[in-house]
Amino acid sequence: MLQKIASYIEQNSLLTPGARVISALSGGADSICLTHILIKLGYDVIAAHCNFHLRGTEADRDTAFVEKFCSGMGIKLRKIDFDTNAYASEHKIGTEEAARILRYGWFEQLRQEEQASAICVAHHSDDSIETALLNLVRGAGITGICGIRNKNGYIVRPLLCVSKKDIEKYLMLNNLQYMTDSTNLENNYNRNKIRNVVIPELEKIKPTFKDVMLSNMDNFTQVAHIYNSVIVDEKKRVLSYIDGTPHINLNRVMEFIEPATLLFELLKEYNVHPKEISKILTMETGKSVSLSNAVLTIKRIDGERQLIINN
Repeated sequence: MLQKIASYIEQNSLLTPGARVISALSGGADSICLTHILIKLGYDVIAAHCNFHLRGTEADRDTAFVEKFCSGMGIKLRKIDFDTNAYASEHKIGTEEAARILRYGWFEQLRQEEQASAICVAHHSDDSIETALLNLVRGAGITGICGIRNKNGYIVRPLLCVSKKDIEKYLMLNNLQYMTDSTNLENNYNRNKIRNVVIPELEKIKPTFKDVMLSNMDNFTQVAHIYNSVIVDEKKRVLSYIDGTPHINLNRVMEFIEPATLLFELLKEYNVHPKEISKILTMETGKSVSLSNAVLTIKRIDGERQLIINN
């Protein structure tokens, strides 16, 4: 598995040989595997551990385990405590979202402090499948059903080429201990329901479901590249700025094979609901519609219908 991951890193230009990297280390199976492999592959590893104080003594147990692991491996450990519930309450968001924001914000701060080239996180192929299914249920676009990207800015995911079973086998062969998060066994969260209920049922229908899904996701990714390339070209054709204000030429939008799709892509950063697109396309001159962070107004300029976006 070491060679498979080394090849994956090289083929996808995820890391440079011997680079200093931050390894997100929770103490669970995936992060222990990731950190161990990065060390074995010769990277200068600094482990980063967050205690979100959401699981009582279990979270403290994980912190103690991570400290022992890093000491045994001879690597530097940086750790932090978060009052996740307080942050979630203050910002009126869920605890999962709060933990994600706190985690990645601190990882980036750490990356800069330690002058590391990347932040490595332990998502694997099963995680990517779960994400694609979740996004499909939520109604995400084609990019969402491609799964998890192996690189997003400074965040890299070297384990996306291997499965959970591969990770468990690696840990067993290398006699590596790890901690189990008991909440992963509960079905209170949508991701856990996908993992523990939906996917096993799909595997009853199609035993090779995961392999088929990964193949589909590769196909979706290729289609997404084509789709996004076309959208970029069309934006150049229909979008202009006058005194810094975006103007969308609706006459040109209507020339596109799928006008509603193009307009949605142009407006999605303004949190437009897909159902509003057809109304906007046919809105009368002089009319306006208010979105959460913009006001859209139809005006006729030089004989053409322009959608003007005011923030």
